[in-house]
Amino acid sequence: MNTVPSPPQASLGDSHPLNLLAPQRRIQGISAVLLPFDAAGFVDFDALAAHVARTVAAGIVPAVNMDTGYGHLIGDATRRQVLAVAREAAGPAAGQPFGGLVAGAWVVDGESAAFDEAAYAAQLAMITEVEATPVIFPSWGLNTGDDCVIVERLAGLAHHTPQFIGFELATAFHPAGRVLSLDAYEQLMAIPNCLGAKHSSLSRRLEWDRLALRNRTRREFHVFTGNDLAIDMVRYGSDW
Repeated sequence: MNTVPSPPQASLGDSHPLNLLAPQRRIQGISAVLLPFDAAGFVDFDALAAHVARTVAAGIVPAVNMDTGYGHLIGDATRRQVLAVAREAAGPAAGQPFGGLVAGAWVVDGESAAFDEAAYAAQLAMITEVEATPVIFPSWGLNTGDDCVIVERLAGLAHHTPQFIGFELATAFHPAGRVLSLDAYEQLMAIPNCLGAKHSSLSRRLEWDRLALRNRTRREFHVFTGNDLAIDMVRYGSDW
């Protein structure tokens, strides 16, 4: 009996969503904690401590001095106090993922600013003093130049902290943001004490490409999704 041959099947690349599905994977969650203010307009540190404690109780790592926590609008004195209160509320760092606490490292500058490594180093020191893990926020100075230069700057900043989280941010969110090329992202992943990077491009395709690259080269690296339009990216291996 003659049989009709089956049509050739198209091969699915390793960045195809069907090849990235990761069922029953334990998701690493980090939640930015809102910075509360009282009726008089002062930071309510008791309420902040309660927010952090509830986040930890839910099994989620709290993040303070982030954009949600007005990290770009408060001064260093307030940032330090937020870190101290959050550290106490989160409990000891030993044995906890990311030391049990994450915090934004901010350098607020202008469009024509040069990269200020010393200013970033001071922010990183403030965070590591409480055994928290810094998230290096973008700035005009950090993201001026081509992708290779930006990764070189991040590699230099890596010497100022035991570990850190990178941050890709589309210009739709902030004009000083930057989303790296995939080649540059691979260089970022090669920085040993870079534990992961938040990816906020709003593009599934770009995030899938990063997950496939991570799976090929450094499986312990965290791709933290910042895609507000696709909260299901955790199905494919992203954390949040």
